[in-house]
Amino acid sequence: MSKTRSLVVPLLLAAGLAACGQNAATAENTAATESAVEAESGNTAGMAAAEVDAAANQAAAPAIPEAVPAKAQAATIAALPLKRGYYVESDTPCGQASNATTTLLRREGIGGARDFCEFKKIEQTGPNTYRVTEACGDLQDSAPPETSTSIYTVTGDTAFTAKSEHGWERSARYCAQSTMPPDWRANDISDVTG
Repeated sequence: MSKTRSLVVPLLLAAGLAACGQNAATAENTAATESAVEAESGNTAGMAAAEVDAAANQAAAPAIPEAVPAKAQAATIAALPLKRGYYVESDTPCGQASNATTTLLRREGIGGARDFCEFKKIEQTGPNTYRVTEACGDLQDSAPPETSTSIYTVTGDTAFTAKSEHGWERSARYCAQSTMPPDWRANDISDVTG
């Protein structure tokens, strides 16, 4: 009978702790500690039935939640891991690119025929996601650039999807300059992409 009670308490304790989200190792440590205390106090006959019930109720009580580890800080990096050069909207063939579907990824930012966004801060938030703080302005307007945040999801080093906090989304992939229409092939972009 005493062996049965000695097994019942640790089993009840382990089941109760598991229900509360604690792991089995914690339950085993607790059960081992209780067995040692019983042996030390000379209680070889086990606990009385009321004590077993009390222990079972205590084990079933909700555990105090463990502290949740703080999220790791996003690492600030110098540049997006993308090839510099022309990027064309994903659904447009490189040879049919236009001002409306083409952007140029430079060392310091990205822009099209009418706008440019300077990268102010790039933080890696996941294996292939980046939070980019950028100052964007219209190249034909003298208004100061507006700062906003976009999330870039990078596929390899030749494609990305960017989602702005303002709601716009753009998916583009790298197009070698030699595959672009004649107007883009003739441009020397080495000073901004090198």
